[in-house]
Amino acid sequence: MTDDLSGFEEIPFDPASMPTSSLGMAKAIWYKRPWFLVTVAIVLIVAISIITDLPHPITKAQDAAAQNATLKSINGDLKPCAFAVNESFNFYNSDVAGKLTTTNLSKIPTLLTGDQTACSFAGQPVFDLTNNIQPLGTTAGKNIEHLLHVVQQWMTDNALASINDIQYLFAHPGDASKIHDLTTQQARLASNRQLALSYVTAAETVLGITLVQVNVPVLPHLIGT
Repeated sequence: MTDDLSGFEEIPFDPASMPTSSLGMAKAIWYKRPWFLVTVAIVLIVAISIITDLPHPITKAQDAAAQNATLKSINGDLKPCAFAVNESFNFYNSDVAGKLTTTNLSKIPTLLTGDQTACSFAGQPVFDLTNNIQPLGTTAGKNIEHLLHVVQQWMTDNALASINDIQYLFAHPGDASKIHDLTTQQARLASNRQLALSYVTAAETVLGITLVQVNVPVLPHLIGT
């Protein structure tokens, strides 16, 4: 028996007419594909980061405000050590002058230990001064950065060494080597104070404005040095 197909109309093959399940998922347009969207997102993040990090010009008033804020922070961290070294110098002078009672003398070692901490890395102010203060990187800010390093030296080198010498001299009165070192440290404290002030002056010259002054104290002269 021969099949007669003449009665059927021949219809051209049209993939679009097939059910979706037969064609499978249509390919996504290239700019909608996940890899492209992720790439665009990364490029945008990097671009925003670069633009944010680029230096932006600031006015002298803004610069001065930033430097004053830094100087106030430096003064805040400097204050405990400034008090401590001044106290230790007064203790020493009172002892050399014979003005301390037995009761006073018994308290001195503990007080000097506290003074040592205030000027050392064991104290929070020195840690803050060293790690948490970052001057603005302008020309004026470079001078304040130099000032910051000088203040660190004043505290953790000269002031701390002076207190250590005084503590030793309370236990060993008249030790010639410690008196000599104490004399040297006293001179360095004074010279670094002047250097610190000069950096503030240099920053003021750049900005044409008076800044907050750094509170590095004038210390009493030590008797016998």
